[in-house]
Amino acid sequence: MTSAALDTTAADFLVAAAERVSAGYPDLFRHQTTGVAFLLSRRKAILADDMGLGKTRTAIVAAREHSPQGRVLVVTPASVKLGWRREIHLVEPGASVDVLEKGDPETPGRWTVVNYDRLPRFSEYLRELRPDVIIVDEAHAIKNKSTRSSRTLGLIAANPNAAVYLLTGTPMMNRPRDLFNLLKAIDHPSAKSFFSFAKRYCAAEENGYGLDSNGASNIEELAKVISGVMLRRTKDEALDLPEKVRTWLPIEAVKPNVTSLEARALEYLNKNPARDGETWITFLGLLNKARHALAVSKSASTATFVADLVEAGQKVVVFTSYQAVVDKLAEIFEGKSVVLTGSNSAKERDEAVQAYQTNPSVRVFIGNLQAAGTGITLTAGTHVVFNDLDWVPANHWQAEDRVYRIGQTQTAFATYLYAPNTLDEFVANLLENKARLVGAVEGESEARSSMISALVNAAIDGVDVYATETTGGEYRGTVGLLEETLTLLESFASDQATTAQQGVVVTKFPSSSSPGTTYTVEVLNGVARCDCTGFTYRGNCSHSRKALS
Repeated sequence: MTSAALDTTAADFLVAAAERVSAGYPDLFRHQTTGVAFLLSRRKAILADDMGLGKTRTAIVAAREHSPQGRVLVVTPASVKLGWRREIHLVEPGASVDVLEKGDPETPGRWTVVNYDRLPRFSEYLRELRPDVIIVDEAHAIKNKSTRSSRTLGLIAANPNAAVYLLTGTPMMNRPRDLFNLLKAIDHPSAKSFFSFAKRYCAAEENGYGLDSNGASNIEELAKVISGVMLRRTKDEALDLPEKVRTWLPIEAVKPNVTSLEARALEYLNKNPARDGETWITFLGLLNKARHALAVSKSASTATFVADLVEAGQKVVVFTSYQAVVDKLAEIFEGKSVVLTGSNSAKERDEAVQAYQTNPSVRVFIGNLQAAGTGITLTAGTHVVFNDLDWVPANHWQAEDRVYRIGQTQTAFATYLYAPNTLDEFVANLLENKARLVGAVEGESEARSSMISALVNAAIDGVDVYATETTGGEYRGTVGLLEETLTLLESFASDQATTAQQGVVVTKFPSSSSPGTTYTVEVLNGVARCDCTGFTYRGNCSHSRKALS
């Protein structure tokens, strides 16, 4: 905990944190506030909530509460590092956030974001950073023996006093052995020896070539062992979620010619302010050429994002306005996707929809926004992803509702991928602002009107269309959530107070091999530690297992 927390009891610390979280973050959902409390009370833990439940926001708030003035390091895949910067600024406006790219920052910022692939380049810089909190996003990426895993684990080991939050929607992707490195990263005693872990939980056997650890054994016991350090909620369990969650995700996927094309379009409009005739036609032609180039340049990042969802067992719907993007995505997801564009006949259209709805092997629906955005039902999926942004908000809302309609039993998620510092960012801002109006009396006309006039007015008036930053929107709270949050967190703190007042739970076990010898097991927050020799070397013994049973 923080130095301030050391001057008081664990219960007082959590109550104070509850008050701060309730007052300072009224937009958090209830499952996020319990996630914050869980991370704060454990200090080193795994947040394994299902995809789309806001683990990023939860971890940022927990890090800020744990260390209000200290340094926080975030290790993440390259495809979402810009999203981390945006989320950090939503929680802590004005905070200094370094997204490491090529050179070392002159002065370390409060927040540092680095992607896995950049760890070798910044190894020396990161060794000197000494963060108070380390957040590892998509932590299942370090489950195997790899350079990525060893560098991440080495970075954590070099900062033993830092709080460590591992975030993953798929903590055990295939088999129990996938958990070992995650448990090692948070210094869990069961991860002291891979051999011991594998023999106990992976049904490990020598096969003549080494240790085969692909199996599973004692799974119920393993669940108890990790329950004190891992919190996982599914979408169905997180009942406070809205029925549809809309997220704006910045991605890094822009070729150099995109911004120059946009600049040419706006420069032409500034020189020729007339909004009809030849000026208008030329401007729209230049603008559409820029949008096309931008959409194609983003498709690789879109494919990576969709692939992650598919790997997590989700069915996904992807929308784009451009055939080049459809073709590229169809090639990448060949064999597990269907396509629907304006060139499809009615029969082909129906066959594509039915295949997506009924065939388990069809995981991705790739549709043209205009052709597939209306009139069909795709409730087999829960995630809608937009590769590019349309000028008319209603086109997006209608496309979202292909999965969010009668027959959908789960929360629907709509993700808008946009490229910062391009036309995308301007459109994303307008879309998000207009999204707030949907449902209001004036919302229908707003949602169905084109936003291109806003761009034209901004350009003619000399406004920098790339200057604004997307804020808020997808995490808005509900009436009464403030009071519910405080009650829930105080209840959580009360549970921790029992532990704080009683101290750790201590159990004595007689030795089976040395008469008269007694071993002591201490259990705190669901983690058992024994003073016997076996536990010292293996992090696992019969005494600790009995104490947790």
